[in-house]
Amino acid sequence: MKICAVILAAGSGRRMELDTNKVFIKFEEQSAVIRCLKTFGATELFSDIIVACKAQERDIVKRKIEKYIGGGETVMICDGGAERQYSVRNALEFVPGDADIVVVHDAARCFVTERIIRDCVSSAIRHGSGVAAVKATDTIKRAKKGVVTETLPREELVCVQTPQAFRADLLKQAYQKAEQDGFLGTDDASLVERLGKKVHVVTGSPDNIKLTTRKDVDHGRQIVRNQESSDLRIGNGFDMHQFAQGRKLVLGGVTIPSDIGLDGHSDADVLVHAIMDALLGAARLGDIGGLFPDTDPQYKDIYSIDLLRGIGDLLRKYGYKIINIDSTIIMQKPKVSAYREQMMDNIAAALDMTREYVNVKATTTEYLGAVGRGEGAAAQAVCILQKQRR
Repeated sequence: MKICAVILAAGSGRRMELDTNKVFIKFEEQSAVIRCLKTFGATELFSDIIVACKAQERDIVKRKIEKYIGGGETVMICDGGAERQYSVRNALEFVPGDADIVVVHDAARCFVTERIIRDCVSSAIRHGSGVAAVKATDTIKRAKKGVVTETLPREELVCVQTPQAFRADLLKQAYQKAEQDGFLGTDDASLVERLGKKVHVVTGSPDNIKLTTRKDVDHGRQIVRNQESSDLRIGNGFDMHQFAQGRKLVLGGVTIPSDIGLDGHSDADVLVHAIMDALLGAARLGDIGGLFPDTDPQYKDIYSIDLLRGIGDLLRKYGYKIINIDSTIIMQKPKVSAYREQMMDNIAAALDMTREYVNVKATTTEYLGAVGRGEGAAAQAVCILQKQRR
């Protein structure tokens, strides 16, 4: 399944009385267009993302993509048009011929969530279309020359947003038909409706606002504050290794004097492994066995702190901030309390976080079980991540 996204960024700030394009307005140091691109990228659904912008702003958009998104190998830029419909038409020329689904989104709706994007795509896969919308809450009346002519049934009304996702062939056909007929619609769904096709609606969000007026900017800043404070993820991790002769005992990146060490493909640092699994679990990114399989020779005897550093980079790529880590080493002997401070320093440095938010504890099993008999050591960890909407 090949899914492509079209991000429309060729608007203006006219109604806001701005000298710049409204998609360059920043929220928490990230412009609206970059916030959109990061959210779409975080879904990992898209093989290609096409940004339609003003010709005179191509260099600005390109620099922002290179700075905040990366090399942009899957992000292309095309010229936008004088109207929204013309921008989409231009972008469709860049959609690969083997694309199955195309998702169109206004960059001015920069508070869209991964859930809304996924729901729209899922509906398009199942039904051919998926358009984000919220139910109308006000009573809507039709009026002519200042006189009400009809009260519309509120339970049948929705306020349409973007993303709007469609089968690629259906969307292209709708745009071709509109061009032939000289029809100018307000959104993609209206063009598909003209073909007599059903357009399916999925639940959007009241926070998925479009930046139109200065009040929207103030509203957007409040949305960001709410998102930043509420989107928390909790993860837990556990690891256990047996002791073996001829191995170093490494815990929290510290080599501890001992006649025996822990056996494993890497340095068998159970503490760091538990922390990595907790972080990956909170972010729903799998586990260390999937990322660093013990069948891969490149990880043979590798220093686990280096792997932890890679996990930190991965979390930042997907927009996660580590709030705190709490961990426990479970081992009968040797005693490791004297090395806790150094362990916390190593962990915090690897994750580029403040040390005061990392905790390492140690306990025994009071001689119970395999750990109590001195056959091995274990560790468990919990963490809190915060999803950064940028």
